[in-house]
Amino acid sequence: MDFQMMKRRYGPTVHLTPTGELDLDTRAALLEVLTDLDGVTAVACDMRHLTFMDVTGLLGLTACAHRLATRGIALVAYNWQPQPLRLMNLIDSLYPPAGHNANHGGPTHLLRRSLQARSLPPERPE
Repeated sequence: MDFQMMKRRYGPTVHLTPTGELDLDTRAALLEVLTDLDGVTAVACDMRHLTFMDVTGLLGLTACAHRLATRGIALVAYNWQPQPLRLMNLIDSLYPPAGHNANHGGPTHLLRRSLQARSLPPERPE
């Protein structure tokens, strides 16, 4: 199946809907997401139509999430399908967080933030 990325912008939020298979051949489409983001504060990515993702696709997606984070743009991905979610769980089990990164939850932590968690204020220490 061909990979497609639908991109819509509503004010400071960009909505993405990837469709198909994210792999080495289609990973370049993620780089297009990083263009034209002036004034964007959040990227919401509906993953319900992403039917397959290999390790190179996951690496591209996590790199995209890190680049967005360095620009102060939050990525929220939701509606994960079973196969991509299994791959993320496998990668996180192989590379558990250690030391100061223990609070992050593994290599795919930026892809697992929920809309609810993004909207909650940060916890204050007692």
